[in-house]
Amino acid sequence: MSDEEWNGHELERHGVEYAAFPEIHGRIVIAKLVPGGTIRLGRNVVIRSGLRANPLAGTQTVFLIKGRDAIIEIGNDVAISNALIAARQRVVIEDGVWIGAGAKIMDTDFHSLEYAERVTNINIPTRPVTIGRQAFIGMEAVVLKGVTIGAEAVIGARSVVARSVPAAEVWAGNRARFVRRLRP
Repeated sequence: MSDEEWNGHELERHGVEYAAFPEIHGRIVIAKLVPGGTIRLGRNVVIRSGLRANPLAGTQTVFLIKGRDAIIEIGNDVAISNALIAARQRVVIEDGVWIGAGAKIMDTDFHSLEYAERVTNINIPTRPVTIGRQAFIGMEAVVLKGVTIGAEAVIGARSVVARSVPAAEVWAGNRARFVRRLRP
């Protein structure tokens, strides 16, 4: 099966909604850990998935649905490279966003910190994530639950973003911290 056939099958099998079929280099993975969930893709979405598509970081682009009512919504003119986007509730990526190789965007911790809750899969911390229009998420950056990245913000490579970032600012580090404004 060719990559194009594989990707078409994955999108159809998981009921992915799209304004126009995305440009996909390599093979994507869609993992629904529970029935339900929605993935929506806008126009001019470009996905690089696999080492041949982008050897910098990560091995595939993965869309992971962990909640029955979870939504992953990706706007127009978005570029994604070997990234993981995981939703238990909601992840919104607005128009013009670029997501660097190996980045991870997650609206959930996937499990409780408390042992009894962890083994019974209850009280899982979850809060929506929004990546504002024309933001750039650097290579291997991690965006955690409850974060909003403002429009045109830039997140440095390998940064861990645990709190919201204002528009048009550069943030980097582990934990990500303010570096500078993009314009006065």
